[in-house]
Amino acid sequence: MVPLRAFRKTVIVLAVAFACAVLAAILPGNAYQRWQLLDGTIHANARWIYERTHFDPAPLDVVFLGPSRMGAGVNAPRLAADLAARGVAANVVNFSLPETGRNTNWAVAEEVFAAKKPKLVVLGVTEKPSRFGHAAFKYVAPSGAIADPGYPGDWNYFSDLIYLPYRQMRLFAADRLPGGLGLATDFDPARYRGSSVDTTGSVVLPDGRIKDGERPGSPEDLARDARKLVAGNHPPLLPASLADLEFGDERHYTRAIAELARRNGAQVAFLFLPFYTGPHELKDVQERAFYEQFGPVLDAGFVAPHAEWFADAAHLARGGANALTDWLAGPVAQLLTQAKAAP
Repeated sequence: MVPLRAFRKTVIVLAVAFACAVLAAILPGNAYQRWQLLDGTIHANARWIYERTHFDPAPLDVVFLGPSRMGAGVNAPRLAADLAARGVAANVVNFSLPETGRNTNWAVAEEVFAAKKPKLVVLGVTEKPSRFGHAAFKYVAPSGAIADPGYPGDWNYFSDLIYLPYRQMRLFAADRLPGGLGLATDFDPARYRGSSVDTTGSVVLPDGRIKDGERPGSPEDLARDARKLVAGNHPPLLPASLADLEFGDERHYTRAIAELARRNGAQVAFLFLPFYTGPHELKDVQERAFYEQFGPVLDAGFVAPHAEWFADAAHLARGGANALTDWLAGPVAQLLTQAKAAP
């Protein structure tokens, strides 16, 4: 009888704990405070992304989304100026965040299309997609998207879900307590960074350090970093027919972003950004055929052999970013002109 009673008590304790976790997970929270949870981390731009989208009345015409290669490679204010010189007026933002994972790009796109009407969304792609979701997703995504990501094979599912009750309890308390537990309840224009931010010129490393991106790296460092990237690039483990399982995050959320754009009359394009001396032709992009279902893949492979353009093997330095941005003005202007001419 004693083991049976102990088992019943254990079951009751687990059931109560589970019920409490579920109740905590469905607590309401302030969306603006949710996007502040990453302040002080390598993803601190999340707050500005939300502020630019919801509190700045200026339109958003061109939105760049992607990993740190995109963030370090595209100078949004410079691109807007280049487009203006071609007679194309456009508000351009680079909403890329460090690290890979398409789910956080989707969370950003959800906010963008809820408040603005962009004409073009450009997704940064590399030679091989990530198999995992983004580290910031559990902080910024709506609760429902964390509880039900909508596809099998979400390798981060349980770690994201376990964090959700704590996140919602913190947000619930922050929205009701004086001081907001360090999270601002209201937008403060005095600390706003502006309508377009230059994300180039520095590289945010995974450990939080800022690497100088104003100058190129040494040839020795670039070659060493490139060898590490080559060694870390693994071919698909599963047959092509199971790509939706192995690369579920990339494929599911790319489709979701493309559908958001379609419903809102926006175009989608992709920007291929190679690493130094890495695969640099469109045929080298593993998911090229998949991406081309939704829009053109812009090929920036020309940057790959230029050591003088890279801060490290994966990220462009200021000179490389300027060269890439100036080159982008042509295809982006063409896409915007096509969109304007479309019935």
